[in-house]
Amino acid sequence: MPRFFVHPEQIREDELIITEDAHHIKDVLRIQAGEVLEVCDGQGTDYQAEIENMTGEEIKCRILSQGPSVSESSIHITLFQGLPKSDKMEWILQKGTELGISSFVPVDMQRCVVRYDAKKEIKKTERFRKIAESAAKQSGRGRIPEVKEPQSFLQTVEDVKNYDLFLVPYEAGLDHSLKKTLNALPQMPKTVAILIGPEGGIDPGEVEALTGAGAKIVGLGPRILRTETAGMAAATMLLYHFDQMEL
Repeated sequence: MPRFFVHPEQIREDELIITEDAHHIKDVLRIQAGEVLEVCDGQGTDYQAEIENMTGEEIKCRILSQGPSVSESSIHITLFQGLPKSDKMEWILQKGTELGISSFVPVDMQRCVVRYDAKKEIKKTERFRKIAESAAKQSGRGRIPEVKEPQSFLQTVEDVKNYDLFLVPYEAGLDHSLKKTLNALPQMPKTVAILIGPEGGIDPGEVEALTGAGAKIVGLGPRILRTETAGMAAATMLLYHFDQMEL
């Protein structure tokens, strides 16, 4: 069944209005009045909606049923990603959204190959948000992940306290594997952050600052993973572990 996103303000008591995908629905998919669509408000609620009227700029639908999205995890995962090359960031956003990551925060770190440019980042962030939205539609997500503007490493250290669990995969963390760390938790966290270093890795001074703020260093295995791979591996392990706990 076709699936589309709308903004919460486009949803009323018994109807919803689709605007952004109106052209795609009518002229590309050639869907007709009377057909049923799956629509999501981007905040975790899914709707079954029947098309009632189609005009040039919008599609009016009657809500048949609604309920919480079954595609969203009970834990909120934020990926703090050391600024990688642009094409790698696009891949991270796309695949991370498909896996179930809830939000992405690019971080300007000491060993970043790409240097932060405030003027360029505004346009990049707009493009990145569209990539996340497209991936959310394709993968059947109940939420569109938040993509924040790049921030400093110092701000990231300040953010550690805002999460139930803040993880830093690091090649020197083999004595503290992710599996052991998760198994030792007294209860399931609601918010988890993962910080991944850029192509140049995480500087030891940055590791010290993060652990001093309360972050936990973990190992992901005996092999060194690329920056675009490490976050995906860590998120997959987290989601698998906590899904197993819920069964």
